[in-house]
Amino acid sequence: MDRIDLLKTFLKVADTGSFTAAAERLDMTPQLASKYIRALESELGAQLFHRSTRRVNMTETGAAFYDRCARLVDDFEELKADVRQDHCAPRGQLRLTAPHCFGGKYLVSALADFSAEYPEISATLDLTDRYVNLLDEGVDLAIRVGSLEDSTLLARQIGMVPVVLCASPDYLENAPDLNSPCDLEHHACIIDTNFKSQNKWTFLVDGQPVTYQVEGRLKVNSANGARILALKGQGVSLSLHYMVEDDIKAGRLVSLLTDYMATKLAINAVYPHTRHLTARVRRFIDFMADRCKHLK
Repeated sequence: MDRIDLLKTFLKVADTGSFTAAAERLDMTPQLASKYIRALESELGAQLFHRSTRRVNMTETGAAFYDRCARLVDDFEELKADVRQDHCAPRGQLRLTAPHCFGGKYLVSALADFSAEYPEISATLDLTDRYVNLLDEGVDLAIRVGSLEDSTLLARQIGMVPVVLCASPDYLENAPDLNSPCDLEHHACIIDTNFKSQNKWTFLVDGQPVTYQVEGRLKVNSANGARILALKGQGVSLSLHYMVEDDIKAGRLVSLLTDYMATKLAINAVYPHTRHLTARVRRFIDFMADRCKHLK
């Protein structure tokens, strides 16, 4: 006797309040529906329904069992659909979110290529620097850079990005020497508040990570904002490499203390733990992991 059939029968009887109505919807006889419920109650060792001649009502135990049973059946049906999709092209709607800067530089282009490879997947991408509650907003997957704190989510690291210290030539022309992290106390430091550490910057000194507290008049919750302030000669910025690499190559910014730079931040694909990954989400995570292999 298939346990999933027992669970489906329980749900239909609970929803309809009738063995007859449940049997009609499940294309079985009322006698078989009743047999399934008795078998389930016997296996659980608990009564799930109060029976009467007019209606069937759930017991307190049945009501407590209902929600978890419904989730189990839903997960099983979704799993079956995904297994079928593994043997054909994935399809369906994919909802994504990512920070503005990372998304604009990498994710939009990657999504275009992913869409060309999987034409039966529709995607909605929300680029935002605010924290998105994936469960509340119905988002399948978030790309997040840096440390993760939400224990209700699962994550797969898909890449690493170096952090660099930089400033404009104009700023450095009139600034004190900057030969070691200790010299930062004499400099104006631009604070990107998107970094969890904010004004606590870590460097590698004699092979060991050492954290320095820096000060600065200007703070901004945007990686591009910190970049622009650095370009305008407003101080020294700790930035993600991909944000400033073009400026460094062009000479608009100068990379500093390169022998002391050891910090790298993880790029994570984050998703809710309440359900297994659909085929389309798995494919996109694998796709992005391949894209991020050589990210600098």
